[in-house]
Amino acid sequence: MQIPFTGYADDCTVTGELGLETDRLSDFLAQTTEFAVSHAALRALDDGRRVEADSLPIFREDLCVVTASGPRGRVDRRLWTRQYPVRMKVGPYVIQGYLHAPPTIDPMHCVDRRPIVALTETILEYAAAGERVRTQADAVLVNCRRIDTVETATAAELGLGGHLEPDRTADPRAKDYTAAN
Repeated sequence: MQIPFTGYADDCTVTGELGLETDRLSDFLAQTTEFAVSHAALRALDDGRRVEADSLPIFREDLCVVTASGPRGRVDRRLWTRQYPVRMKVGPYVIQGYLHAPPTIDPMHCVDRRPIVALTETILEYAAAGERVRTQADAVLVNCRRIDTVETATAAELGLGGHLEPDRTADPRAKDYTAAN
């Protein structure tokens, strides 16, 4: 299946089409180290020049971020997760969005366990040809080996609406197991 592809490298952005060989793009990127993008167009970040190619081989390690596209994968393989607002610096890109992690795992530790991590409701900012670019995407896939920094944030800080900010107030009906009383 051919899907739209948008990738972000240290020095350029890449658009084109990708032949998806798995149920979802994140699995494909996690399982492969090199792939081909057809009808590729590269745009340099420094001066905006554009180069096109019929087919372009790309190494996963050369990419910082990829815009998620294509199918979401099999429903029976999805895990229940909580969403945590974060801000990441990945190469020349700053990404704001929600990191997904199981509720029993520290979300900051899941980024060093996988080759690719997803963020949803994202804002991606970078400089291209001397101009600030700000794009929004429903989801992006981040190359964990390229992450420079990850910091927790609040939905209000990120300007993402706050509707997914976890409620941290104590439930008065909850049993206290901390032995503080």
